[in-house]
Amino acid sequence: MDKMKMQKTTNHALEKMRSGSVSSWTNPDSGNSGTVTPMRTFKTASGYCREFQQKVIVGGKEQDAHGTACRKPDGTWEIKS
Repeated sequence: MDKMKMQKTTNHALEKMRSGSVSSWTNPDSGNSGTVTPMRTFKTASGYCREFQQKVIVGGKEQDAHGTACRKPDGTWEIKS
């Protein structure tokens, strides 16, 4: 359930949110939560990509990550790194 909430929030943030805007998710059943912050948007030969920052709190421990995702032709986002 955590992974599904995180993926849904990530897709929404990458598709709809302005750079620097924070989107968050929480799973009340597990107590885990996180945020996704889209950063720079850029265009490649295959379409649009966005850099993002992600923070996940699992079992009270915080983990930070940074990555790049690109929009696929079906409108979903694929994490590249």
